[in-house]
Amino acid sequence: MQGNLITTLIALLFYLTTGIFGGNSAQNDAPSNTPVNIGQNSKYPLAAMVSSEQANIRNDSSGSGSVIGSVTKGSSLVILDEKNDWYRIQTENGTDGWVAKWMVSTKNLTPSLSNTQSMIAGYYVENYQDDPKGYASLRKNPGLINTVIPFSYKVDQYGAISGRHYSKPYTLTKSSGSQTLALVNNIQGSNFNSNTIHRMLSNASSRSRAVNGIARLLVEKGYRGVNIDFENIKASDRIYLTAFFRELAATLRPKNLLVTASVPAKTYDDKSSAHSGAFDYQAIAPYLDMVMIMTYDEHYAGGDPGPVASLPWVEKVINFTLKSFHPKKVVLGIAAYGYDWSLGKGKALQYNGIQNLIKSHKIAPKWHSVYKVPYFNYKSWGVTHQVWYENSYSTSYKADLVKKYGLKGVAVWRLGVF
Repeated sequence: MQGNLITTLIALLFYLTTGIFGGNSAQNDAPSNTPVNIGQNSKYPLAAMVSSEQANIRNDSSGSGSVIGSVTKGSSLVILDEKNDWYRIQTENGTDGWVAKWMVSTKNLTPSLSNTQSMIAGYYVENYQDDPKGYASLRKNPGLINTVIPFSYKVDQYGAISGRHYSKPYTLTKSSGSQTLALVNNIQGSNFNSNTIHRMLSNASSRSRAVNGIARLLVEKGYRGVNIDFENIKASDRIYLTAFFRELAATLRPKNLLVTASVPAKTYDDKSSAHSGAFDYQAIAPYLDMVMIMTYDEHYAGGDPGPVASLPWVEKVINFTLKSFHPKKVVLGIAAYGYDWSLGKGKALQYNGIQNLIKSHKIAPKWHSVYKVPYFNYKSWGVTHQVWYENSYSTSYKADLVKKYGLKGVAVWRLGVF
């Protein structure tokens, strides 16, 4: 039997928290069409539901306005603004208009994540313009994921920040009372670029430009903070990366903005490692409010077959991380994918793709009693394949580690793949 990852995450929510997130927000929904301009009232957007048998949607905030649509009792809405006795709303299909307040009931929303609350974070990615998978995952599970991290911005060698503000998931996330962190990476083309990040980090003026650009972005768009995802950094840039985090914290913290980072999983401090050597955990710990440790890709497409994140390895990573970071600063990375190796090469597979593979080949997956992960072998066109992946059972063991060590929570890579 294959468990569903989203079901496990729902269990995680109640397992890791004290119930403060509440059940009311678990049914919130939001529009799935064009972006909207939010009103000046900072409490909006809010999630709501139609309480009357039917509510007419009008083109302005008066009873004499033209009827442009209607919604029935129980329909989910997002409230964008208010004027006198009217709410400006947007429906699930994107209709934007006004309804009478008495026809609508607002929901008890989740408060902003506090220092005492656990984090259930999800990385939001669009593989192409308006890719619906991540947004659909958010819509189906509002209130479950209390922190959304859109993979949306990048920095160049001069420190200039560019990218796209994903207004739809941002609006939906805010309407359910959750928070959004703007992710900034060093991708050029399709890869994390070591030369780009070296030139930015090693130049004080470029670092300053990047820090100030991030601060402006967060304030202008209303993000709760930033998630720095710099990868493929040269080990020799270790001191520059530390300087960047120090300067970033000095600028963002006075503005009450969170400074977080996705960091490589380490079991010891190899200062020469091309993968993790630039990250001096002890040095950067004072400047980071949270670290999302990327406890996945223990085995990856370019290496030998094996678990994406075996339990013993994950626990070793946690133990090393806690030598530098307080447990309530540590967010455990959770993978929602696997790899299919054949002929010496691996191919990444989404969770649903793995389930389809199991069904089509009538496979009975095996369970590794030491690694606490599922795996299986199969043949296709005479070629033997080996697949290792994560499912609800393997994820539950990692949830036990979060509880055991008192960590801040989990961050799922990524939304829309399960």
